[in-house]
Amino acid sequence: MLAVGGGCVGSKRYRALRPILVYCLPAIGDFIRCHSAVQIIAEAFPGHPIDVVTSPLAAPLARLMPHVRKAWTVEKHWNPGLKERARLARELRRENYQAAYLLSSSTKAALIPWLAGIPERIGYPREFQFGIVNRLPAGWLKSFVAFGPRKTRLFEQVCAIAMSGKQPGGDTRLPQPRMVVSPEDISAWRVRHGIDAARPALALYTSEFSNFRSWPAERFISVAKDHARRGWSIWIVGGPREREAAAQIRTALPEAVDFTSTPDITDAMCQIGAATVFLGVDGGICHAASALGAPCVLIFGSNRSYETGPVNDHVRFLEPPISTPSWIYHTRGVGEERVLAALADAVASRPRDA
Repeated sequence: MLAVGGGCVGSKRYRALRPILVYCLPAIGDFIRCHSAVQIIAEAFPGHPIDVVTSPLAAPLARLMPHVRKAWTVEKHWNPGLKERARLARELRRENYQAAYLLSSSTKAALIPWLAGIPERIGYPREFQFGIVNRLPAGWLKSFVAFGPRKTRLFEQVCAIAMSGKQPGGDTRLPQPRMVVSPEDISAWRVRHGIDAARPALALYTSEFSNFRSWPAERFISVAKDHARRGWSIWIVGGPREREAAAQIRTALPEAVDFTSTPDITDAMCQIGAATVFLGVDGGICHAASALGAPCVLIFGSNRSYETGPVNDHVRFLEPPISTPSWIYHTRGVGEERVLAALADAVASRPRDA
């Protein structure tokens, strides 16, 4: 377990106030959604440093999140042994945290703030967390005994913990996740990779083509070829899961650039930030692109974007026609014409100085 540094304010007042720990979820998309809760906590307790706990994969993104000082890491599935949990608890104890917000429902995760002696441990009790969680949000009992599918999105659930279960006012909007890559970092990334800033670029996030959340390979290739004919660069972003799809696209379009072997996830954020427009499917990277403020066109299964998609206002969602009585999980009902039109609209709406 280690701490990943973030943007720390250096004033004496900032250092004097006791910090707050936010136990976030481990997957990239879920971790990004937790930033809404971080913003609520930061507004409620101005000046208090806020640190997060998440997986090693997601932790580097904390550097890009406003209000986050640093990130502690544990295994993605909250499965370190007792010895490792005790070691992290000792490190957290030295930080003198005032409170811990437990956005994860895992008892193994909740054990660490308890072992660290953090006096306030705020969250909805799950599994065997009574006593480990010692400050319960309003309406916790109703949430604890609820049966059936979730009635609220994960984004709303983590915000409810940050607000101690209080319902926002009628005109109050929950903050949207946000990450920031500086123009200097994007410029340096372009220089390292010989990228022409004057040439427009389409960033593609495909997931695995075998995944029901993806879009058919031939349609991604068709859209990529359309943009390449008009002088665009085609960038394929993602990680190991997308490498086979990237190879398939490059077989049909050799000039496409495969960035799926990027070793640093923050480098991937520069790729997205430097692109003119982002076209993707359901997955953690689409949440990252949305939080970065990139012009986004996202393809989802029918009725899926509300439940699992990003909540940022500027995102354009494309879904198949609604299926009655069941949902359509795959995306084959989204045609290329709709995608090309949405991409053109996203580019036209892009701020002039972006």
